[in-house]
Amino acid sequence: MMAAEKYSLTLNKDKCTFSSSSINLLGYNVHNNTIKPDSTRLKPLLDLPVPSDGPSLKRTLGLFAHYSKWVQNFSEKVRPLISSKSFPLDETAISSFNSLKSTIAKSCLTAIDNEERFVVETDASEHTIAASLTQNGRPVAFFSRSLSDSERRHSAIEKEAYAIVESLRKWRHYLLGRHFLLITDQQSVSFMLNQNHTSKVKNEKVERWRLELSCYKYDIIYRPGKENFTADALSRISASISTNKLYEIHDALCHPGIVRMAHWVRQKNLPYSINEIRSMVSSCPICSEIKPRFGQTHGHLIKATSCFERLNIDFKGPVPSNTTNRYILTVIDEYSRFPFAYPCKDMTASTVVHCLKDIFYLFGIPQYIHSDRGTSFLSEEVQQFLHSLGIATSRSSPYNPEGNGQIERLNGTLWKSIQLSIRSKSMRIEEWEKVLPFALHSIRSLLCTSTNATPHERMFHHPRRSLNGQSMPTWLLTPGPILLKRHVRNSKYDPLVDEVELLQPNPMYSYVKLPDGRETVVSNKHLAPLPQLNRESEESADMEPDVQGTINDTVEPDVSNEGRAAESEEPVLRRSSRDRRPPAYLRDYLRGGE
Repeated sequence: MMAAEKYSLTLNKDKCTFSSSSINLLGYNVHNNTIKPDSTRLKPLLDLPVPSDGPSLKRTLGLFAHYSKWVQNFSEKVRPLISSKSFPLDETAISSFNSLKSTIAKSCLTAIDNEERFVVETDASEHTIAASLTQNGRPVAFFSRSLSDSERRHSAIEKEAYAIVESLRKWRHYLLGRHFLLITDQQSVSFMLNQNHTSKVKNEKVERWRLELSCYKYDIIYRPGKENFTADALSRISASISTNKLYEIHDALCHPGIVRMAHWVRQKNLPYSINEIRSMVSSCPICSEIKPRFGQTHGHLIKATSCFERLNIDFKGPVPSNTTNRYILTVIDEYSRFPFAYPCKDMTASTVVHCLKDIFYLFGIPQYIHSDRGTSFLSEEVQQFLHSLGIATSRSSPYNPEGNGQIERLNGTLWKSIQLSIRSKSMRIEEWEKVLPFALHSIRSLLCTSTNATPHERMFHHPRRSLNGQSMPTWLLTPGPILLKRHVRNSKYDPLVDEVELLQPNPMYSYVKLPDGRETVVSNKHLAPLPQLNRESEESADMEPDVQGTINDTVEPDVSNEGRAAESEEPVLRRSSRDRRPPAYLRDYLRGGE
């Protein structure tokens, strides 16, 4: 109370407890530098009945997992419950259930002493890294982790150094801002990570680790491995587990496959490689009997290797229309994803042949055509027409639209593009034929994510040109005098440009009239605006109305050829007459405070 009054703090005495040797906080009981689970919170756990079905067993395992950090060898003690699949539980599972409840009730952790120095002992084996955090010989925390396949290929020195780095990352909140002792059984590592020398380490990875550890303050010493009992044992216990132990885990988990077993091993940091798991699963007699690996003939996905090698065709419709065309014959090139679409009044074989002829006469004959099982595509007329041209055909299996997936995807994309275009133009859906070319143009011009290119680029090897997204400079919008680059000069002192007359521009090229009267087409990259016109327009936008009127009244630009020739001989520099004031932040440096 005296301390509270000293610092002007107000306490609610009805909610305060004074002179208490223990306190319950956030589900834990703190007493005499020890932390235990709150007995009142443990009562539901201690009264928990033996699980009688699968859901109750899962709830029990979840409750036990919350207190796993209080139980030594928790995974071993809880294994009989995890492996239980039948109810009621057997004697082993019930014994494990009761043992866990009593262990959790008696569990206790000792708080760290802020006055004592931390000691970190690390070690590494072929498969695992481990470390222990102690104070005055009393263990505070343990850490161990199995190495990945790539980490196992590192040198022994790098593994030992990595064990130090990982342990300090794990206990960063304990060690930052405090001086601690670091013990390792690798003498070269103790030299490389020693903060008392500044010699350069040639190993770039170890040098990066040195930079990462520069924020800690520690003394590192070397101790032979035979004296490094704690960390050495932790790093080698996991590695010494035999393959029989792996099979026991495999059996306890109801014989999972290679992928799921490897995921479990990685999740639990067990020292087994994917090759060991694959070998164990392949040699398991129960898996071979219950899950026989019959010989399989894996299907080969046929893919086009060039443009117009394989085409997919299909019909879309019927769709609403104000004309006789109520169907759309869609065709797509498998390699480039370049689409075609033809409005049709029916789905007969003669319609298919007519549309395919239009494509063949323009682009050539493909090698292969794939379709669904539509009657028009399977008709004798269409088949004879294609086979007479040397085109192979195939069809998808019944009730399997995925077999013709590219054209099905095109049908959906095309119709959505048509709907979007119709909605933006405030048209009726029956007028889809009017916007069909625009929809095809957009699909051919936009990126296809599966090929990472547009269908037009994939088909013709150059980007599709369009007016959309292209713009011209304002000085190219109005015909008139303009500057043209002079490509041939007799000497380097000749002018760089000639004045020409712009007649008709477009985004890439412009039609101009040369000084000798000839008319020609030039690229826009060789054109430039007249500087006088640009400067007058910029100054007129910045000037005040009265100043602008004065200058316009006193100076009249001469736009004739003679006037421009005179200006080129004797250039007149124009200056704005507005009052130029220095920036505000420079006022303090002017004389007299101006």
